[in-house]
Amino acid sequence: CSWGESRAKAMAALSSVEVWEAGVARNVREDGRERTEFRRLTITEGVVDHAMGSAQVDLGDTKVLAVLTLELGPPRKERPRSAIVSVSVDCMLSSPVDGNNYKHFDAKGRDIARRVEQLYDGCSGAKLGCLDLENDLCVSEGSLVWHLNLDCAVISDDGSLLDCVAMACRCCLRDATIPGHEVLEQQEVGPSGPEVRVEEDPNLHRTLSSGRVPTYVSVGVLEQGQWVFDLSAAEELRCRSVMHFGVDPSGSIRSACTSNANTCVSHSSGTMADVVEAACLAGRALLEQVDASKAPEGERRIVHLGK
Repeated sequence: CSWGESRAKAMAALSSVEVWEAGVARNVREDGRERTEFRRLTITEGVVDHAMGSAQVDLGDTKVLAVLTLELGPPRKERPRSAIVSVSVDCMLSSPVDGNNYKHFDAKGRDIARRVEQLYDGCSGAKLGCLDLENDLCVSEGSLVWHLNLDCAVISDDGSLLDCVAMACRCCLRDATIPGHEVLEQQEVGPSGPEVRVEEDPNLHRTLSSGRVPTYVSVGVLEQGQWVFDLSAAEELRCRSVMHFGVDPSGSIRSACTSNANTCVSHSSGTMADVVEAACLAGRALLEQVDASKAPEGERRIVHLGK
């Protein structure tokens, strides 16, 4: 296109950002939400009949399906009693893949998976992850623990994808059950650990507690120091920075990071204090609402929050 057309497009984009920022300053966004308002959140658990656990989470037009598989394996040396949570995120369904751009989606999926795994690992140096605090996931200390594999497929991405993936994993675990087991030869442990009989009858499986598991709350900060929750894809591009806080049900922050493109952006101490406090309160309120919802006996749990 000509220089004039390029300039016109740049001016239109600048005008769009300025209009959006002016709206945020008046506490109204393009879709009618207030600054701290989330889009409609829909959680459907048990969507894959034969999985150990599954959930689909729709956050506006961002949609993620998570499925859990289980296996027994060795623990980490520094955590002999702690389960291992592995996350994979496939972003290729959410955008057309052409040529070598699949590498971008692979990298994006790995980055999101790594950040979600951090929620389950807990603080640096901790002997137990957050799932171990309420669940006995150790079969034989130092030899065998449960490995929980969370495979996520991004169906569509319209912003706040990290938040949606983290919530999908959490709800997938809430839907999960752990098979009973019996250690047959605890005294004769071989290289692969003791011999274990795993209970196949699903009626004898136990529910997995996810009440201590955090989720991510992403906050977009504007030039004027104002902030917004639950950003759409267009809003993510307009923010000065996007910060992600892993918040647990008590309102404590368990993990924090920033989007790669905004790692060099700094904010005033006052702005940061306000953003952190807002994220803690929002995360606690969100998890309270999600955990308070119960499914009718014998039916899958479906949660609707927001407008």
